[in-house]
Amino acid sequence: MAVGEDAHLKGFSGARRAKMWLEGTMRISGAYANTDSASCARRLTLAWPHGGQTFSFDLGGAMRGAPYRGDMFCAEVKNYQHASDQGTQFDEFVAKCYIACQTGHLLSDHLMWITWAPFRANSWAQLDSPKHVESAVLQHRDRVFGTDDMAVARSRMAPEVVEMVADRLWLIVLSEKQETLVPLKDWEAIVAAELIRKGEQW
Repeated sequence: MAVGEDAHLKGFSGARRAKMWLEGTMRISGAYANTDSASCARRLTLAWPHGGQTFSFDLGGAMRGAPYRGDMFCAEVKNYQHASDQGTQFDEFVAKCYIACQTGHLLSDHLMWITWAPFRANSWAQLDSPKHVESAVLQHRDRVFGTDDMAVARSRMAPEVVEMVADRLWLIVLSEKQETLVPLKDWEAIVAAELIRKGEQW
């Protein structure tokens, strides 16, 4: 099997596992992957403002229960065993999130980075800070702002969008054992039946 093909299969497996875990928490309703159908792919695909390229988030869906009832989410999934180059990929993800928030993407109430391997341990607490969001976006200023000039890019950056991205970011680190620590399907059925009995949405 080619290295690229192996990476693709691992990514597909990771997205499926992340979807199952999210749904297993019972706080996610109707999660889907960008590979599920052409319609799902369209909902999760956006365009870089400059350069003529597009990008796609791995997962999307709706959330349930307070305080997230009715909110939507997008997620990027990294099925890695080691930190690898996640720092670089995370910064690009943050720049994508900036585009999503700037354009009012309807599925971007919450922006999740889901991985099986921690990265940038020394700066972990700052990865969802406005300062880091600004830094990550500026790294991709050519595709976001259409310029390689740092000063021009800074002048075009919207502080309110930076704050929005920082507020909506989630960093989730899973493990194989953690994937099993969710309510059993029988319990989920009981909860669903009780909510429906009360006239609430499941």
